[in-house]
Amino acid sequence: MAEVKERKVVRTEHPHIVKVEGVRGGDEVIEGSRMAVWMVANHWRMGMSPEEIAQEFQLPLSHVFDALSYYLDHQTEIDRQIEEAKSFPQHYNIDEQGFVCLCKRHDEVEK
Repeated sequence: MAEVKERKVVRTEHPHIVKVEGVRGGDEVIEGSRMAVWMVANHWRMGMSPEEIAQEFQLPLSHVFDALSYYLDHQTEIDRQIEEAKSFPQHYNIDEQGFVCLCKRHDEVEK
């Protein structure tokens, strides 16, 4: 039988935002999901409403608002995470919707 490893969960001052060891590199996520706060903030900065984010990612609206509240309370740190995501190695891409994916870039596919 496979052993299940317990992950360390660190609660934040926001009720729906946690840091989970081994999930999204330890960045802040919405509890019960793998959705990083920086991803919610990035979509919001790109013009999506909280309601659209909640619907698109099947998240409770209260959790999305809490993620945005966390972002506004820690904006410098979360903005840094967004910028770091944009500079992932070549085999990572950020698509038009702001998603990070492990895939080949279009110029690599054409070769």
